[in-house]
Amino acid sequence: MRVDWNQIRANYQLPNEKVFFETPYFGAMSDATVEKQMDCIKSLQTQGNTLYAETIEKSEDIREKILEVTNAKHHHAALIGDVSTAMVHLADRLSDKKIVLLDQDFPSVTAPWVGRKCNIEWIAREGYNYPLDKIEEQLKRGAEVLVLSWVMYNSGLIFDLKVIGDMCKKYGAIFIVDGTQGLGPHELDLSEVYIDVFLATCYKWLLAGYGTGVAIARQHFEEKYPFEVAGHCSIVDGKEDVKDVDNYVSGVRRFELGHVKTQQVFALHQSLHELLEIGFENIQTRTKELHACLVDELSRIDIELITPTPMSSNILMIEGSEARVKALRAANVAFTHRHGLIRLGIYFYNNEKDIERLIQALK
Repeated sequence: MRVDWNQIRANYQLPNEKVFFETPYFGAMSDATVEKQMDCIKSLQTQGNTLYAETIEKSEDIREKILEVTNAKHHHAALIGDVSTAMVHLADRLSDKKIVLLDQDFPSVTAPWVGRKCNIEWIAREGYNYPLDKIEEQLKRGAEVLVLSWVMYNSGLIFDLKVIGDMCKKYGAIFIVDGTQGLGPHELDLSEVYIDVFLATCYKWLLAGYGTGVAIARQHFEEKYPFEVAGHCSIVDGKEDVKDVDNYVSGVRRFELGHVKTQQVFALHQSLHELLEIGFENIQTRTKELHACLVDELSRIDIELITPTPMSSNILMIEGSEARVKALRAANVAFTHRHGLIRLGIYFYNNEKDIERLIQALK
């Protein structure tokens, strides 16, 4: 079935208000997702908490759908508010192990381990890349946990999770991935890729707004390293008796500590179902096509790409001179400027006209 991308684009205000290349910072929420969240707030204001049962149902549907999207057959899923908090739980559980982190990775990935004063080995960035042989060398030396971002926020570099996962499996290391900048634009098959824990916030490429995220863990990892964090939502069916630990949820579901987040659950449920209706395969194909078009157009006007290979299909980096930044802002282009670089994110709701307007501003 042919996808009408113009009709889909009409459901998102940001790409129609700006030349919007800022999804790596914050994804455009659809009109329906915002309306669903506002309806929740209005219901809470006028009727009180009558949405609890529906929130529980939608939460379970999200868990099931995210496992389907990632083809996770021997895993469990949980809802999280952000990656940092989930990573803190992991750092607490694995604090006695030797950890490998990437220098200049996103702080949500690195800070929890540093703050926990773990034994850390850092992989230095060479240019904008991280040689896989340096990662393997640390694993050979007995590193027990490797933690990294799937797509690097500050370069657009994408890691081959299959290759790195196989390395971790070979050397018996735990593999933890922050997939925030990859989940949605890129296919992920967890039945084929060895990852122990996969985390992602959903306010970027899953377009659900702040306070939404997912965690996926392999059952084998959950059994070997049971989590001991617990809260109100850890008790099965919300029963009041807290003394029987056998009545607690297990595994990654322990990350769901407090009260259910009604507005966030409704928003994520809506956005996820909209993306499923479009089809993630269609989304990924469209994103790749637009990315290729953008790369070609930048090359045509002799703008050098900073993004190394392997290159993600959703994030590009170019030099961010003062004049270039000023020109883009004057042309109503939404982008991220940090570390002297311009980051451009492209997604299915962009179009060729966006690219034309961007290129015109860069000339």
